[in-house]
Amino acid sequence: MSLILNKEEEFFDLYFSKQVEKAKTAGDLILAYDGVLNTETISKLESEIEAKILEKGLPKSVVKKVFFICVESLQNMLIHGHKDDGGAQHNFFVLYATPKEVKVTVANLITNTVKEKLTRDMDKINSFDDPAQLKTYYLEHLENNELSDKGGAGLGFITIGMKSGNKLKPTFEPIGDIRSLFLLEITINAE
Repeated sequence: MSLILNKEEEFFDLYFSKQVEKAKTAGDLILAYDGVLNTETISKLESEIEAKILEKGLPKSVVKKVFFICVESLQNMLIHGHKDDGGAQHNFFVLYATPKEVKVTVANLITNTVKEKLTRDMDKINSFDDPAQLKTYYLEHLENNELSDKGGAGLGFITIGMKSGNKLKPTFEPIGDIRSLFLLEITINAE
């Protein structure tokens, strides 16, 4: 089967299945969601995420980081995810734990025109080896940026990078000439 399919939904279903299998193989699947995102769904997911990560017995500081990153990621997908020609917004969310890490994998549909900017943003965030430098970049970005047409100031990925304490791992998979799947893997140390 070709990885480039005409229907975004089939493409997302394939990648969601791959990520769920990866999570089950690498560790303990905590939560996987593939479906419509709206404020009500995000609220329900937040409650479920909180309950499930508390069950893991992780240190409080780790629980706070994981919860923050999950909520920020879900909000980013809702606000910034693009729609296909039929008006559907495709995205998924996978949360799993290994003995040393908690992993959050999120994916949404983007237009190919934003891929270059996202790549630059991710590269910039990942270029900082010192957390203090990333914080300084965040503060500069906060002070100098205006709101986008979707209401964001481009701070979401920076705050996720700061909270995770690890490099962000973006992947772009073209679906066609117009859109791609944007997958982001975020790692939080469990200790």
